[in-house]
Amino acid sequence: MQQRDNLLDLVKSVFRRKKQIIRLCAIAGIGAIIISLFLPNYYESTSTFYAASGDVTQPGAVGPDLKEKALFGEEEEMEKIMTCASSTELIDYLIAEFDLYQHYDINPKGKKAKFKVREALQRNMTLKKTKYEAIELSIEDKDPEIAAKMVNAALAKVNAIAQNLTKSTQAIQIENKKRAIEVQQKSIRVLGDSLSRLSQKYGIYNVLAQSESISELMTSVSGKLTLNEAKLNQLKSSKYAKRDTIFYLEAERKGLIEQKDYFQKTLQKFNEGSAEVSSYTRAMKTANEQYSDDQERLKQLQAAYNSDAPMVLILEKGEVPVIKSRPKRSLLVIGAVLITFIFCVIFAILMDAYKDVNWKEIVNAE
Repeated sequence: MQQRDNLLDLVKSVFRRKKQIIRLCAIAGIGAIIISLFLPNYYESTSTFYAASGDVTQPGAVGPDLKEKALFGEEEEMEKIMTCASSTELIDYLIAEFDLYQHYDINPKGKKAKFKVREALQRNMTLKKTKYEAIELSIEDKDPEIAAKMVNAALAKVNAIAQNLTKSTQAIQIENKKRAIEVQQKSIRVLGDSLSRLSQKYGIYNVLAQSESISELMTSVSGKLTLNEAKLNQLKSSKYAKRDTIFYLEAERKGLIEQKDYFQKTLQKFNEGSAEVSSYTRAMKTANEQYSDDQERLKQLQAAYNSDAPMVLILEKGEVPVIKSRPKRSLLVIGAVLITFIFCVIFAILMDAYKDVNWKEIVNAE
């Protein structure tokens, strides 16, 4: 019951001053209407775009490693584009491109001129992600055509900034790859010289082919020598053998023995150097393959560097707005009246609650 009486007392306090409250609210409303009429209209132009995938700026794989490139970027690419879109480079570009010192009526010679013009532009710019993983860039201006031009110019500049950032990285990769190729060329020359000296020293030019060839020759000579000795022994034991035939077979045997000795020495020399020559041959083959791969990679890097792949994929360009974005005059008036009403109610309640207090005594109390 006491709580209800307290509420009724509060209502009575408000109603006792309803005329004053209504009057003040009316004054606040009229004042808000007058002020809002003097506020300039701002128009907002918005561009919607996606970040392109980093795959479009990378050289593609060849052969069995070939994979389809993604078109739209993921979180990392989006963050990079949003960083470019909020960079000082973009802000300063728009300031210079659209002469915003004059447009915003800021003295360019002022001590804080650069800070003020940047702050003014940033207040009129909005950058955000949409729920569909796109990026929205909006710019407000009193002139709707300038708002649209600024948005589209900003979008082109964001693309250029992102491209330059990517190309600077690619340029470093190209220089590193060129240096790596130079080192490989020197290494290949050293390996080639070493392999040439070994080949001359041991007479080895193709380990596999020469190994098979020497083995076949040794087997052939050994077989012929065995056959020759068998024939010679048979003829020597026969009393009907001709002397000339025996002489011929002995001469042939001597030649086969010399051939066998020669091939044995050749095989011994071959065995001494084959391991080392094989090692250098494999190293030379690996170096040449790596050199060829790096040459191809360098061509791909240069092609990617020289390409003009877009870093942003535009969904909607900025259009000239026909409806103002602010001020919302009706909301301003309603808000002013509502705030005035609340303060008046609070004031009325406080006045009744502390009406018996002697404020002079409190103020003058020592």
